[in-house]
Amino acid sequence: MKIKTQINKIGRNSKKQKGFINPPIYKGSTIVFNNFKQYKKDLNIYEGLYGLNRTPLSDSFEEAVKKLYRCDAVVAVSSGLASVAVPLLALLSQNQHIIVTDSLYSPTRKFIENQLSKYGVEVDYYDPLDSENKIEKLIKKNTKIIYIESPGTGTFEIQDIPKITKIAKKHNIATIADNTWASFLFCNPFELGVDVVVEAVTKYINGHSDVLMGIVASTKKYSKVIRDTAKGYGICCGSDELYLSLRGLRTISIRMEKSQENAFLLAEHLQKNKLVSNVLHPGLSGNKNYKIWKRDFTGSSGLFAFELKKKYSDAKMEKFYKKLKIFELGYSWGGYESLITFPDLSERIIKDRYKGSIIRVHCGLADIKDLKEEMDKALRALES
Repeated sequence: MKIKTQINKIGRNSKKQKGFINPPIYKGSTIVFNNFKQYKKDLNIYEGLYGLNRTPLSDSFEEAVKKLYRCDAVVAVSSGLASVAVPLLALLSQNQHIIVTDSLYSPTRKFIENQLSKYGVEVDYYDPLDSENKIEKLIKKNTKIIYIESPGTGTFEIQDIPKITKIAKKHNIATIADNTWASFLFCNPFELGVDVVVEAVTKYINGHSDVLMGIVASTKKYSKVIRDTAKGYGICCGSDELYLSLRGLRTISIRMEKSQENAFLLAEHLQKNKLVSNVLHPGLSGNKNYKIWKRDFTGSSGLFAFELKKKYSDAKMEKFYKKLKIFELGYSWGGYESLITFPDLSERIIKDRYKGSIIRVHCGLADIKDLKEEMDKALRALES
């Protein structure tokens, strides 16, 4: 069964649901036991009969995503950042060391530097455009995790994940990959050797900008400690969030394909603009590591960035923004709407790679002609 067909079929059973297509919403904290013997057997609090741990709806959602990633286990958690925090907390102990891409989602960097540092966890960052040559040199005796994000946040560098995971396995180091940009539809990091995959369900799986949620998918080796950690910290999902995300899952393929189409067309259009020096879209053949993207990905999402030929002041960038009506200024992405932000790269170790202002774009489901015309008008405002 092809993946687009699976998306429509898995995680539901109309025969068990009295003929209804979608699983019902289960609300409640208490789940009563069938009998005293079942109660006595239920000694493991993390697998126990309790609303915090699991419900028929969370089982349906997790089982669906597990089949789509073709992995051993999936745990649904309360946000994209929670999906990052849970495996890091699960797999790390005091005074250990992690290696992380420098083009990292900013809240992940803050969690590592502000929270994990309290436990003596050390971090080194590697160059996402030279990962396979740099990572092995950063490995220490206490290195436990290599954290990958490909493409990178804001600047969309593609990394050679199979080479990274080969290095990690050689040194018995776990690998975690943030796969939110591609989701399971356009990339499966497990096929590239990754041990744990995190994804913000908030983005493409839900697809309607009305849910905060994440998933942690893993191989069998790490599945129990990840679930125990999530439940031990009381991290769970609300019933409405689970329902909306399972519903959103059904249309992910058509939504992502339209966003992909719009993003490619806008990216190619921006390459012709005299004010643009570089379009940071992994699927453009001129970009570094394009061949790796072509090898490891089956598509791309609606999110990319472009670099202007010079650095503009905030006043100029505000002029640019004020010309936008369809593109709205806001974080997150993955929904039907088109968004724009202005990434701040000041946290990075490698600071001198990009000379001009960077604008990040998410192409939603609007008409591409309108998106092109509006972007042209906004760029012209920079010349006034």
